[in-house]
Amino acid sequence: MKTPLSDDQHAMFTNVVQNVFQNTLDSMFDKDITLSFIQVVNASPDDLAEGYEGQTLILATEEKTGMEAGLIFKTVDITYLTNLMMMMDEPGKDTLESDDKDAIKELASQVLASCSVPVEEKTGVKVSFRVDDVMVNDAPALFQASEYMLADGSLSIGGQNTTFRFYTDASLLNLFNGGSGAGMDEEPDFGAAFKFPDEEQMSMPDLGGGHSIPGTHPQNLDLLLDIDVPVSVKMGSTNMFLKDILTMGSGNIIELDESADEPVELVINNKVIARGEVVIVDGYFGFRIKEIVSRAERIKKLKD
Repeated sequence: MKTPLSDDQHAMFTNVVQNVFQNTLDSMFDKDITLSFIQVVNASPDDLAEGYEGQTLILATEEKTGMEAGLIFKTVDITYLTNLMMMMDEPGKDTLESDDKDAIKELASQVLASCSVPVEEKTGVKVSFRVDDVMVNDAPALFQASEYMLADGSLSIGGQNTTFRFYTDASLLNLFNGGSGAGMDEEPDFGAAFKFPDEEQMSMPDLGGGHSIPGTHPQNLDLLLDIDVPVSVKMGSTNMFLKDILTMGSGNIIELDESADEPVELVINNKVIARGEVVIVDGYFGFRIKEIVSRAERIKKLKD
């Protein structure tokens, strides 16, 4: 259910984001651009895809807090914009190819990255958005927050009108409500900026067992921190005939399906959560994390 924001909240949000998006697109395209927000509301996860089913979803994350954000475009519109970005004034298309996804990711990265400085100037809190993936909007399970702030935008570029949707975890609105509480050179206090959901909205993440913990109170989450979770490092795998396994002996070499250049995977509860490399620490094997698997990739693995 969508809930309109108050006038003050609406102004704070649109004044920052609208100006940022407008200025960034102005710098990218040699065409007259007009951008405005038609509506800015609080919405549930089910509302995010409404009107954009099967279109292009750009998933992003606020790097420090893990807060969800993103953009949704009609595929024909976003591919038209990426054509312009690559100096090709050609119509867009209805399907996404790998080259399109790379171009869309670059465009979205520039737009979202440009939000960092204006938001910090307005709120005193540093935010940094990272684009995780570009995909067809057909997986509602990607949206994990209980409530979102949703902004429907209208964009006119070179006389051609398009629409888009920007969304983020509703907790971002607390930054605008809190004002400039943190200094420009201070580490932001995210505990004050982001509120915990009510007990009715509180849910525990599914770590693969399929069991939830009803009635869990936020203050009791510390009770879970001492639970042992099996962690393993996967270098690769292969399939072998049983007759070959029975003949194995000392000195045999088994070739894995991963090349020596591929990163090693960190696995928790049979799910890959990070990639990195094996290191030696005081004579023991260790694992250096180089990449945390994005939310979008985890959802993809569950669907495969």
